[in-house]
Amino acid sequence: MTRSSDPEPVYGQTVLITGGTGGIGYQTARALVRRGANVIITGRAAEAGERAAATIQRELGGRQAVTFLQADHATVAGNRELANQVQAAFPQLNVLINNVGGLYQRRWQTADGYEATLAMNFVGPFTLTGELLPLLQANAPARCVNVVSAAFKMWKPDPFQDLQSTRPFVSGDAYERAKLLNVLFSLALTRRVAAEQVTVNLVHPGMAWTQMTQSMTSQTIPSMRLVWPLVRLVQRRRSPEKAGQRVASLVTSPLVGVTTGQYFEGKPTPKRLSARELDRAYQERAWQLGCRLVAAAATASDRIADRR
Repeated sequence: MTRSSDPEPVYGQTVLITGGTGGIGYQTARALVRRGANVIITGRAAEAGERAAATIQRELGGRQAVTFLQADHATVAGNRELANQVQAAFPQLNVLINNVGGLYQRRWQTADGYEATLAMNFVGPFTLTGELLPLLQANAPARCVNVVSAAFKMWKPDPFQDLQSTRPFVSGDAYERAKLLNVLFSLALTRRVAAEQVTVNLVHPGMAWTQMTQSMTSQTIPSMRLVWPLVRLVQRRRSPEKAGQRVASLVTSPLVGVTTGQYFEGKPTPKRLSARELDRAYQERAWQLGCRLVAAAATASDRIADRR
């Protein structure tokens, strides 16, 4: 007998994992290929990406397809180009996992003119999800899982002020705000697409010793500077493989196949969001902000559809 908590089979399903050439994304890809999925991973560097795809395929005996697509997730044009490639080569896309993100020591702007943390954690996923939504709907029932961070709970100021982080730049602050905007736009999306077509859910996979985590310092997250040695000790002990397995388990959970607009922290049991995250006015502001930023991006040629 199959229990309601047992993972669903994903044999033959096509899953796109952004930023899947390393860290949590790479481990998520490995876990899903083991469960029978055909996986597409993306990344900036072609050589590293091809190597990652080949390693997964070889490790698992070549039973499932693992494809690498080079992508610039920092720009609207880069995400649109990726969507075009997926639509042309993988018309049967069943699952989108927006895993890619970024936290930077210094402030820098993308080719679109946006602060990079905002671009990578909010504008990029917003763009790609909007572009691929019709394809996911065509393959209903489909799933969209946005990988976030519990750090979004730490952002207390107005998330719509100083979007470009022009005040003295604190990378941890920019990251917390961008992840909160990601949460808000994801929840707004659930009212624009029926759960019977595409479920949209959020997951914090937990801390992991990834390249991004390794780049952090006590200056990155000043609020933790007094306990930084302890934080570092905990980070070093957290496995990217386990974090990836948590994301994969959520993707294949029957609950995520029928539930939309939920936030998970590894286990397939929804965690309660605050009144701020559940505020529909805030969610709509994040959605409209995404639309405006995509439309105004230097690399954009036309508007993302505003699905009201």
